[in-house]
Order: sequence, then structure tokens, then C-alpha cells
Amino acid sequence: MNNLFSFRRSSSNAVKAPGRRKFLAAALLCAFLSTKAEAIGPSEAGCPARRIRDSRGEHVFPATPSRVVALQWDLLENLIALGIRPVGAADTAPWRQWVRTPALPEGIADVGTRAEPNIERIASLKPDLILIGPTQLDRLQILGKIAPVLCFENAKKEAPLGQAEGTIANLLALGRLFEREARAQALVMRIDETLARLGEEIRHAFGGAPAVQVIRFSGPTTLFVYTSNSIAHYALEKMGIRQPLDLPAADYGLTQLRIRDLKNLEEAYIIYVRPFAMEKKVLNSILWRATPFARKGRVAAAEPYWSHGGALSILATAESICHALLTLAPDSGGIHRKEAA
Repeated sequence: MNNLFSFRRSSSNAVKAPGRRKFLAAALLCAFLSTKAEAIGPSEAGCPARRIRDSRGEHVFPATPSRVVALQWDLLENLIALGIRPVGAADTAPWRQWVRTPALPEGIADVGTRAEPNIERIASLKPDLILIGPTQLDRLQILGKIAPVLCFENAKKEAPLGQAEGTIANLLALGRLFEREARAQALVMRIDETLARLGEEIRHAFGGAPAVQVIRFSGPTTLFVYTSNSIAHYALEKMGIRQPLDLPAADYGLTQLRIRDLKNLEEAYIIYVRPFAMEKKVLNSILWRATPFARKGRVAAAEPYWSHGGALSILATAESICHALLTLAPDSGGIHRKEAA
């Protein structure tokens, strides 16, 4: 995990995110979805041109793009969800390890890494649209000489929408741009219905809604905690579950704490996301075993999923967390209790 992103460490104190931010995000999402992509009149080809708003402003597309390059994984994931195969994408090999689902279609050219995309290779593909995120902002000017560029910065803590709300808005915008509106809307409906169903399963299994903290280990004594703008936080809220550490927004929805900072989570269940090379060593350490949740056997491992992805990652996040959590329910037989002890 550490080799993919650089995270800024925050204070170990759990600061409550202002409730006002959640209200503002909801209002912004409604406005964002109503204006993100819309027809603006006939183009020269007789098809409706479209006006698209990204992180930099408004852009006009007189025709539907047909050769797209995606340099950010969340945007690539949304293209695949819409049934669109880009001609090129960044970091296609690591995708198979970290994102896993959905699988990449065959025939997508690798154009280098997200941090250092290969400009010459991108140009050789003759794209008519390039999708980027905050990682590629320093390449914006040169990429703009190759093809029109849309930039979506959902991962930044300053973004007006959380990662999940932002990626849903992007999915619907891309659906309009590529004339896949019905498919995009069906996926959004599927997400809502799935999260509601999983929430009901959890509440039924636990006799109510448990407090659940989702983490990733980062070292023998440190871990990453998902913040209020993360996909994990969004999925839990939609399932009717709260995280006891309601931390303010952070880049990529993660902030780093020490294990000892969780010492007051007396009634919480802890779900940690794999993979982590030192998993057994940390779980058997004196420091971890001294925590209240470890002593009570309230720890389970979630199978790997991509924490910062597109709309499909919202489903993967919810399903992985739900599956792990249900192993800790009173009638589950404590499948993970011995493993985490």
C-alpha cells in the first residue's frame, strides 16, 4: 500500500468531521448531477453536443469520443462499468493485484504508470479524450496538446464531494457523454439496493447496528484509518453503520494513526483490509493483543478490494466488509476470533 500512495500523517486525536460538511456534500451532489453532462444542441454531424463539467470547469464535446485513454484507476473502472474499452490505460499490471475486480478487457494498451505516463505512447494511440486525476495534473498542459482532457479530483480532501459521491457523479457524467445513461443509472440503483440489503443482513445478525472501524495496517505499530470522505465510510453509512472514529476528510480518504490510538474503542468491531505482509506478526504482538477489541475477539479480515476506485468499488467495499463482519456475529461460530487472537 505504501508504495502506491504518499499519505500525510494527521494528529492521533479523533476529531469529529463537521456535520455541516455532510449536508453540504449532499446538496452539492444534487447540483453536480443535474449539470455535470447535458446536451447543448446539434453538432455538425447532427448529433447533440454535450457540455461536461470537470474539476477545471466546463468543456464541450461535439461528438461522442471513441478513443479514450484513462490515466486514473477510478475513471478506468467507471469506463469498464459502462461497457467502454479504452484504447489505453495506466498501470494495467498492478491493476490485477490491487483492483482485481472488474477484470480489464483484452486489448488495452499500457501507457506507463499513473505517476509517470508515457506521453509518446499516449500520442501514438491517437485518442480523442484523455481522463486524468490529481496524480497527472503536472502533465495537463502536454496531454492537452494530444487530445481534450477531463480531470476529476475525487481523491483530494478539498473536493466538494466525498470519493463515493464523486465517483457516482463521474459515472453518470460519463454515461451521458458516451450515451450509456441507462447503464449508469442502473448501476447506481444496484449500489443503493445492495447497500440497503447488506445493512439489513448485518443488523439482523447483530440484533442492531454495530460500531465498525475499517483499517489497513501500514507497519508493526501503525495503521491507516478510513476518513469521512472515503468509500468505506460512505458504504458503512448507507448500510446504517457508523465508524466510531469519525475523522475529517483526508487525501485518498485515509489518515495514519498508531495502534495505541484505538485503545478507547471498547465496543467497536475492527475490520482490517488485506493484504498485509506482516499480518500474523502484528496480530500476535503484545501491542495489538492488548487492545479491547482484540481481547474480545472483535477483529476480522476483509478480503482485498480497491479502496479508491469507481462505482463498482463501492459494491466491492461493502460486500468485503459485510462478509468479514458477519463472521463476528453472535451466531457465526466466531470463525475469525481464533485467527485474530
